[in-house]
Amino acid sequence: MTKTMNPKSQECEDMKNQVELKLIFPNSIITLLSLLLLTFLLSTTLSSSIPDIKDQQEREEPYVGVNVGTDVSNFLSPADLVAFLQLQKITHVRLFDADGEILNALKKTKIRVIISVPNNQLLAIGASNATAATWIGRNVAAHYPETLIIAVAVGDEVLTTVPSSAPLLLPAIESLYSALVASNLHNQIKISTPHAASLILDPFPPSQAYFNQTLVPVIQDLLRFLSRTQSPLMMNLYPYYVFMQNKGVVPLDNSLFKPLTPSKEMVDPNTLLHYTNVFDAMIDSVYFSMKNLNISDVLVLVTESGWPSRGDSKEPYATVDNADTYNSNLIKHVFDRSGTPFHPEITSSVYLYELFNEDLRSSPVSEANWGLFYGNSTPVYLLHVSGSGTFLANDTTNQTYCIAMDGVDGKTLQTALDWACGPGRANCSEIQPGESCYQPNNVKNHASYAFDSYYQKEGRSGGSCDFKGVAMITTTDPSHGSCVFAGSKKVSNKSSTAVNATHASGAGTARFINIRGTRNMACDICGTRASASFIPSLDDDDEELDSSVGSVFFPLKRCTSGVKRKSSEDQGLADEDFLDSGGFRGMKSASKAVVVEDESPSGADLRTLKTSESTVDLTDDFLDSGGFRGIKSRNKAVVISDEVCPAADIGTLKILSYNVWFREDLELQKRMEALGDLIQLHSPDLICFQEVTPNIYNIFEKSRWWNVYECSVSSKKAFTRPYFCMQLSKMPVKSFSCKPFSNSVMGRELCVTEVQVQDQMPLVVATSHLESPCPGPPKWDQMYSKERVAQAKEAVNFLKTNPNVIFCGDMNWDDKLDGQFPFPDGWTDAWAQLRPGDSGWTYDTKSNEMLSGNRTLQKRLDRFICSLRDFKINGIDMIGKEAIPGLSYCKEKKTKKEVKNLILPVLPSDHYGLLLTICAQQH
Repeated sequence: MTKTMNPKSQECEDMKNQVELKLIFPNSIITLLSLLLLTFLLSTTLSSSIPDIKDQQEREEPYVGVNVGTDVSNFLSPADLVAFLQLQKITHVRLFDADGEILNALKKTKIRVIISVPNNQLLAIGASNATAATWIGRNVAAHYPETLIIAVAVGDEVLTTVPSSAPLLLPAIESLYSALVASNLHNQIKISTPHAASLILDPFPPSQAYFNQTLVPVIQDLLRFLSRTQSPLMMNLYPYYVFMQNKGVVPLDNSLFKPLTPSKEMVDPNTLLHYTNVFDAMIDSVYFSMKNLNISDVLVLVTESGWPSRGDSKEPYATVDNADTYNSNLIKHVFDRSGTPFHPEITSSVYLYELFNEDLRSSPVSEANWGLFYGNSTPVYLLHVSGSGTFLANDTTNQTYCIAMDGVDGKTLQTALDWACGPGRANCSEIQPGESCYQPNNVKNHASYAFDSYYQKEGRSGGSCDFKGVAMITTTDPSHGSCVFAGSKKVSNKSSTAVNATHASGAGTARFINIRGTRNMACDICGTRASASFIPSLDDDDEELDSSVGSVFFPLKRCTSGVKRKSSEDQGLADEDFLDSGGFRGMKSASKAVVVEDESPSGADLRTLKTSESTVDLTDDFLDSGGFRGIKSRNKAVVISDEVCPAADIGTLKILSYNVWFREDLELQKRMEALGDLIQLHSPDLICFQEVTPNIYNIFEKSRWWNVYECSVSSKKAFTRPYFCMQLSKMPVKSFSCKPFSNSVMGRELCVTEVQVQDQMPLVVATSHLESPCPGPPKWDQMYSKERVAQAKEAVNFLKTNPNVIFCGDMNWDDKLDGQFPFPDGWTDAWAQLRPGDSGWTYDTKSNEMLSGNRTLQKRLDRFICSLRDFKINGIDMIGKEAIPGLSYCKEKKTKKEVKNLILPVLPSDHYGLLLTICAQQH
């Protein structure tokens, strides 16, 4: 941070205004041997001079350092400062100048330091190689290697805060680098310059970010220098300012690294990468901006980031709690080495801004309150970075506990408690009736004990106190009376052993399962292993939750056609003589089961049904293609529950695949209603959806057509992910399952439904949303092709043992880049087989007028791949190609010369749907 002005305020203002390597060959070669030798040496030099970004990252573990500003009353003496740094176990510091006394005090310590060239010295250094050499000699060579100088930061936020100095920046950097070369220090000490985040325009979504075009000539030359010298791009990144300038758009929790529900994650619509925090999105915006300039081997080093602990009335979010939360979570984020969504293999090192509150700084109030410590070395707040090594001794969390958060509803806490005491294998014996921690008998108290038991058992490791966001770490010992929590220094008067069962005990009881054998517990449907971070979701169900593994891991009800069931008030049994040609064995009303009598007529022309209470008239909306849409009585609609599984008409079967488009800001309700109209029109027997969001699920669930289908995703589970694939079936379902792909960075999986058409005629219908391309300006490069091809092969290999397989969905397939779809002999691409010569573009910006404001793109992304023994393909059609009547939206289209406002129609989705028809083979 430049000390001569207020760059943070300047950056804040900026954000308001915008939301060769040359090989020299010898002239003569005497012998072939010398040529070969030279070629070998050159190739070695070339390979070492163009580093891979991953290789650079692997050379050094990511670290957290601190900025040391000196605008502090009674600033510590250099010796005391270094002693304080060592006490706090701080190993990396950045100075805003090259203070000789501090550099001398740092000699023979293991503390690594970045020194800086102040902005007011750029002119002299850039204009004179001699001045640059003198600066390096006095501030670097005189101290190195006794003082571990690792980099020189040339200026600070020059391009955005003092743009008039932009022409001086690169000459100054080149001159200093030449001086380092002359001193033979260029391999040990890097040179770069820190930039403000406002250098990046259109930063979210990250894939659309780019550098300020007026500065590109300078930036491009700078990046080439950094690439050539293997130096980092230094960035000052403050989610605080992003939040302050985008309140109401950017949630506070996203800015503070707080745990998010999937629905609150930020999704880049171009790459479908999910961002759980603003910091990662800011870093990726830098990487995408560099990528747009064809630079992909320069690492990002975050030279400043932090959160103020105090502000004036205009900065209400500058609080101690928020500063503690942000900096603590940032530290853990770096040491967790989780990278970013775009570069999960790369974790940027970060310098916290800053070590001390600089009380001599000018207004606003926050400028003087970014420090971790006051000038007298006492902490402003206690960081909570347990499990993140020994960094910062002001962290008191070596004595930490995990407890339930306040304000969490009892059902959610109970679910987490069940997991902790079950698959989590926490010691929950002390919260049993009569034991020392049973009182107070409530779910929050019991959950706190169980959470802490698990947390201590896991060594207080990062992520072990989360439980889907319902737990928190505290330094206050929660022990009370004779109840001693795990990790407490208090001594319990008895030892405890785990138990396998418990009794119901009021509001908060730990419903245990048998713990033996749960180490490798997996979902009985999809095979997913239980993990510390997985807290299952439960269906909304009126029945009392049981303690079985199935109820914890997969609560979805199986289809039980013909099974006698009890309603909440009465029991209704299907009459033995009832003809099940329509698929009914019974109907369930809102209050009781409706018994269908044997006087009921049968057949496809069925117009009335006589129940034990009254005659029920079927409306004209009744569709007889293998299942009921619903039955309307004289007084009220009788909705058929998903426990009813109509039998299949094996004459023909229809399977629909549709990417419904997760964009929710473009007429979502009306688009989904239009899609529902298509379902009622075509009456598919099985449906495969991609990109379903919780809100889309909610709309579908309330639709007229919904209840005739059995769904692979429960209503509770639907709200645990930002978007997902989903399958629905009118036919009796033997199983729903899901198989995550082994190589997906986007959480993609294979969803499989197995149905029984009739005896000896099983049918497997699978769907997926394969890894998406990752386009970005200006070249809109294709990405993840290898991953996509591997996923297609993985899916086919998994499915090919079944005699009848239909694999459909948004394959994101591009024949030019991905090649031919990898299916074995005997399999067929339904569209290519039935419509040879037809392009079959399901994503088409020309024919889909809703997309006509986008760049031209025509791809057959959606496909049906089949291997059928007992069936044959009858037809395949593209649906959803018509605009929704009376509906339009405005899109702003930017060209090089102007901005146009386009009024465009609205279609159900940005993809067209595919409807496949099959029929039974005549053997």
